[in-house]
Amino acid sequence: MRTSASSSSRVGALLMLLVACGACSKPAEPVRITAIELGSTINPDNTVSSPNVTFPPNATVYASIATEGAGPATLAARWTGADGRVITEQTQSINPSKPAHFEFHFVPPENWPKGMHKVVFTLNGGGSRTRDFEIR
Repeated sequence: MRTSASSSSRVGALLMLLVACGACSKPAEPVRITAIELGSTINPDNTVSSPNVTFPPNATVYASIATEGAGPATLAARWTGADGRVITEQTQSINPSKPAHFEFHFVPPENWPKGMHKVVFTLNGGGSRTRDFEIR
């Protein structure tokens, strides 16, 4: 009997430990956009070197999108000209496991027209974040 009781105590203690460990670990938070910066150059870690919102007509405009959370997602950018027409749309499949930065960039083949432009970012087709920029 003593062996059986001891064995039952160990099994019970193991079950309690497993339940306690399960309560300690949180499921991963879904990916979300936390910040967006525009600039003329991008660093190796996909952050913008010098944030800016004013560019010359021949500029490549870079966007750095900071995310938190983990898991697969689709990040999209829609670049709109000063006349309100969509110039281009881009998408990336991402799967971060920790906070990360992702990069989009664009320059029209025949330079940007002068005026106010915007780029709209979405994550998994929902919610949007817009960044305006000016071409001078």
